[in-house]
Amino acid sequence: MEERKGKQEVMCGTLDLSALPLGCITLIISFTSPRDACRLSLVSTAFNSAAESDAVWGSFLPSQYQALIPSSLSFSSKKQLYLSLCENPLLIEAGRKSFWLERMSGKKCYMLSSRDLSIIGSDPPEYRRWISTRGARFDEVAYIRRFRWFEIRGRISISMLSPMTHYKAYLVCKVRNFCGLQFFPVKLSVGVVGTEGSKRSAYLQPKKERRRWPYWQIGEEQPIPGDDVQFPKARVDGWLEVEMGEFFNEACVDDGELEMSALEIEGGIVKGDLIFQGIEIRLSTAELDTAWESLLPCQYQDLIPTLDSFSSKKDIYLSLGGNPVRIEGGRKSFWLDRVSGKKCYMLSSRDFSIIRSGPPGYRRWISTRGARFDEVAVLLHVCWFEIRGRISISMLSAMTHYKAYLVYKVRNVYGFQFYPVKLNVGVVGTEGSKRVAYLLPRGRPPNDVQFPKARVDRWLEVEMGEFFNEECVDDGELEMSALEMEGCNRKGDLILQGIEIRAITPN
Repeated sequence: MEERKGKQEVMCGTLDLSALPLGCITLIISFTSPRDACRLSLVSTAFNSAAESDAVWGSFLPSQYQALIPSSLSFSSKKQLYLSLCENPLLIEAGRKSFWLERMSGKKCYMLSSRDLSIIGSDPPEYRRWISTRGARFDEVAYIRRFRWFEIRGRISISMLSPMTHYKAYLVCKVRNFCGLQFFPVKLSVGVVGTEGSKRSAYLQPKKERRRWPYWQIGEEQPIPGDDVQFPKARVDGWLEVEMGEFFNEACVDDGELEMSALEIEGGIVKGDLIFQGIEIRLSTAELDTAWESLLPCQYQDLIPTLDSFSSKKDIYLSLGGNPVRIEGGRKSFWLDRVSGKKCYMLSSRDFSIIRSGPPGYRRWISTRGARFDEVAVLLHVCWFEIRGRISISMLSAMTHYKAYLVYKVRNVYGFQFYPVKLNVGVVGTEGSKRVAYLLPRGRPPNDVQFPKARVDRWLEVEMGEFFNEECVDDGELEMSALEMEGCNRKGDLILQGIEIRAITPN
């Protein structure tokens, strides 16, 4: 601290977090979340070592998790164990419950099996059976063939749930013959035992299967569903589910019980065939949306033309992770790295400068199967060429290591096996990162010279260079170039799709 003209001035410096001891970085990351740990692993090699450690991932596992894991299962790391608990629900309490972790937050989720529920109905015992069915998490599920009314209740100790978490409960079932289920809705409720709780109303027959029958066949006029009445939704596992209600666990009542109920006691007509798998208690979509939206880029709404077709922010993220969208009039392709959420791009051949020897007819634009863009460039009979593409650095993710790749195909190609192409990636006005590559492989490449690699989309790629975006230059441009100007021999039939810029995870 220095004194100048009677005033105190504090001299501040920058702190290099990577210079902290590994144990200190590990401790800091253990106080974050699984999502944050994955993102921090991309900062540097030191952060990657800390974020992958057992000390970090052990902090995300529930207490006494050892008692949940069967002795027949073994895992090489705590992270592998964590991911297994997210993807493969475990049967607990003698197979009466199923337990798993929500991947993004590590919050606990459960399904109560039908054996763990109280199921009371009007049907005689021979109309209710326990059966095994494909796709169920449990050995047995309840099958009710005929009934006039039923009451289902399930309870779970609040202490088993994650604190400060918004949960929703879902009745998970299947319907075989849709007998009478379209006439009267089921009353659903979720709440702490002894309180009124959160209420819902739902038909158990899917809306598309619902038919109106003449009122004299059911004894009274069939009710018309209101706006507040749900219909079942199909799950990816082939079952149906209806939302029963919601509950926010403030961790104020550790010794209470959460009760979920489903009642249909008013209709009085015979209905069936229902198969109940259980009641699922998982994080509310609103809570999940908050977490997944934090991984989405700013103004993601402008990038996706059909937002209404997605039911959650997670669906949007996964779609952007697996299905690149075209932006800027189709001149660029954009997607997210599925693991880190970092922004990636491909510049189409329409979006960069292509200079070559020869008249205009020596370059054509064609459509080809498997390309991301409507048109790609074909170089025909050229002696030399120069390709340059640019992208604003502000469009890239901060604190991210990128590599750029020239993506192309060869068709009756000739001449490219004699001289390598000079490749470069760097901020405009700087020297940048350099590479050298042959675009057509022959034999073994010399030292420091690449050959192209095949991609899963059946195109070829060569690495052009790399760039670390420190977010220090927001208004600059990143330039990628490919030059072959020395050979002067005829070469051709090179199909250029574009330049791909993708985030790289540190080793």
